[in-house]
Amino acid sequence: MKRFLLLLSLLLTLSAAAQGRRDNFWTDLNDFLDMREDKGYAKLDSNYIGRYPYHWDARLFYTSTGLHIANQGPYALDLTTGMNHRVGVGLSYRGVGLSYSRALGRKLNFNFSADSYGKHFCIEYALRFTTGLQGSLTTPEQPVQDLDKLVLGESRLNLFYSFNPRFSYAAAMKQSKIQRRSAGSFIAALSWSVWDIVSLKGLDDIGDAATDEFFQEFLSANLFYNRVSAGAGYGYNWVLGREHWLLHASLVPMWTVYDATDTRENGSRSYRSYPNGWISLTATARAGIYYRWSDRWSLGLSGAVNQMASQNHLSSRADGFTRFSAQDWQVRFSLGFRFGAR
Repeated sequence: MKRFLLLLSLLLTLSAAAQGRRDNFWTDLNDFLDMREDKGYAKLDSNYIGRYPYHWDARLFYTSTGLHIANQGPYALDLTTGMNHRVGVGLSYRGVGLSYSRALGRKLNFNFSADSYGKHFCIEYALRFTTGLQGSLTTPEQPVQDLDKLVLGESRLNLFYSFNPRFSYAAAMKQSKIQRRSAGSFIAALSWSVWDIVSLKGLDDIGDAATDEFFQEFLSANLFYNRVSAGAGYGYNWVLGREHWLLHASLVPMWTVYDATDTRENGSRSYRSYPNGWISLTATARAGIYYRWSDRWSLGLSGAVNQMASQNHLSSRADGFTRFSAQDWQVRFSLGFRFGAR
């Protein structure tokens, strides 16, 4: 009995010590992050940029999206998704956020995104799968008729750098900061995007959850297109109504520095890069209006359009590719709630 009590006392002591170390670790980490955040805000003009007294931001949103892709060449392509309606949730901590949305009434149709907005540097990543393609797609062998069996996968990484510290991209895109006075800034941008058109057999037999069979089919994509672009533009935030209203508009044109397709058909693979003879441009336009009636609650209505266009000015290309264009847009309504006091 004495040995049992001694062992129990030892276990309780070790458990309490471990719990204390865990508590100290999270306390020290939180203090470290607070110190870095305070140091960063000390360098900002508080007349223009403010912060909320909360660490966490939860968001509910409703999004309408659309996409159109066209290509002239051996893989003649003219596809559109129509209008997709997605509902989703997002959660961010100290300006770093994750979000997930899913289309209403459609299988394998979802969007995942991650982002971080700092004083100057901003990063956005999005992964999207879309079904319900409409239009025409023709291969060198035969036209593809079963467009309802096609899935479009898109992966996009955007990097932005705003030069004016009085302008806050975070206030416009996530409402994680407060723009106190109107300000604008020149913006440098780098963007990498990938489009994957996948032939998926038996789509009607797949349930709501994405299965291993789907991802196995995804690895044998028929048409793979990727692009890297760099450029610069301008953005502006208008502050109205004693800091309750914020209007944002920005336009960032970019020049494509890398452009290529990778096609796979019946086990064979063909890779084409287009460094010569092609003029390729990309542009991203954004606009939004946001209202916050307290430090906890805010509403937002925003829109974005991404336009990509490539034109081959050499008519003698042997592969016959002459033009590629893609346009996608989204309109989002969001409701944000902040919690977790500093």
